Amino acid sequence: MVGRSKTLHGPYLDDKGLDMKTAGGKLVIAGDQNWHGVGHNVVVRLDDNDYLVFHGYDAKDEGRAKLRIEKITWDNAGWAQIKKY
Repeated sequence: MVGRSKTLHGPYLDDKGLDMKTAGGKLVIAGDQNWHGVGHNVVVRLDDNDYLVFHGYDAKDEGRAKLRIEKITWDNAGWAQIKKY
């Protein structure tokens, strides 16, 4: 989940203007039938590209934890987007 604020102390709003304190938040990644528990991420910039580095549990490989790296693209309003993995 991501949100942003103009000040350090908030409020932090999602892309629809909803406050993250009251169920707002833009979903960037989520688990599915193939990948469980995705998260604990960091954004890394390399050669003018942004990447989301995170872990997930591979359902097709007995639930083994694996490192994932996905390229981030940015929409016109500056919100992060990750292609479906």
